[in-house]
Amino acid sequence: MLPSERDWFRWLGWAAFGASTANFASIAVAQTILGGGVVLLLLRPRSARMPPIAWPLLALIFWTLVATAASDDPAAALPQLKKFFVFAMLPVVFTAARTADRCRRFAEAWFVVVLGASAMSIAQFAVSAQEVSTQDGDFYNMYVGDRITGFYSHWMTFSQSTALAFVTLASYLLFARRRPGHWVWVAFATAIGMALLLSFTRSVWLALIAASLYLLAAAKPRALLAVPVLLAVVYAAAPDSVRQRVHSIRPGANENRLVMWRTGLNMIATHPLLGVGPELAGQRFAEFQPADVEELPPGFYGHLHNVYIHFAAERGLPAALIVLWLFGRIVWDMRLGLRGLPDGRDDRRFLLHAGVAGTLAVALVSCFDVSLGDSEILGAYLALAAIAYRGVFSNEK
Repeated sequence: MLPSERDWFRWLGWAAFGASTANFASIAVAQTILGGGVVLLLLRPRSARMPPIAWPLLALIFWTLVATAASDDPAAALPQLKKFFVFAMLPVVFTAARTADRCRRFAEAWFVVVLGASAMSIAQFAVSAQEVSTQDGDFYNMYVGDRITGFYSHWMTFSQSTALAFVTLASYLLFARRRPGHWVWVAFATAIGMALLLSFTRSVWLALIAASLYLLAAAKPRALLAVPVLLAVVYAAAPDSVRQRVHSIRPGANENRLVMWRTGLNMIATHPLLGVGPELAGQRFAEFQPADVEELPPGFYGHLHNVYIHFAAERGLPAALIVLWLFGRIVWDMRLGLRGLPDGRDDRRFLLHAGVAGTLAVALVSCFDVSLGDSEILGAYLALAAIAYRGVFSNEK
């Protein structure tokens, strides 16, 4: 016997809330709860809803299947095919979070979990600093190879998912309707921002600057004049290790990335339509390695550290174009939605600006990492996209 529509929406709401919130702490817990949400959608498929980005996501699934079928080793693509399950985060959250107020509550729960992860990561940093001081070693070189991770197992996953929560919180502070206790969220943002600074993740720093510039330009354009001064103050006050990390952004200090990208371009030139096969870029790296590179610089060569190059190398140029379509469609729809809103603070305005800022952050980070290949980051981004689209379709402020 099917549950009543009221019970169905209530259960789906809890599944969406639990899956999207747990995604910032435990992928195993998040996917278990997400599975329950999928079952509920299957019970009432006519009640399921999808925003317009369903089309680029379906196109990406289709093209990945085509590239897999054409691959020399189709079985190797299994991890990517299994990752399609994470796409269910979009319909589960979008169907359940039917009002702007409910979306706000989802986001506030994310902020609480990410604050816990940030507090843990700051403690991890303190422990690392203490260990290095007792060993009288070079803090920068010892820390860069074993950075803070929060609730996750890798610093890239932690910093990128935390960055999505941070830009969402920044949009909340700048655009959402003011409520009692507003200062608490300011304190949250300060702590989360500190954790992101201590993550030493350069691509995330660049993404946060870009997303923050967008949000400031939308909320307080004159404040943009203070940004260079603020960055200069932060740089001057930062410890030597942070300044050293900033200096490492220069191209000459990242030869391994340049080799990866050149290798990926060789793969694309040889297999432009369907790529070398999902999950095969790392395995076939040596085959396409530039002829003038005799010895690989130190680094991880399991993927190409760029979503656009990596997807095009493994699945063909159409896959990279589909990703750009996805990002572009979200930004386009959010900007159109903003045009129809009245002036002043509004929860829908917060959701729409968060969607744009989050997309800008992910699009930029994707230039330096295969962000969408990580289930935690993909899940967080799709959950954010789902609530952002409710800023377009929700009639409730």
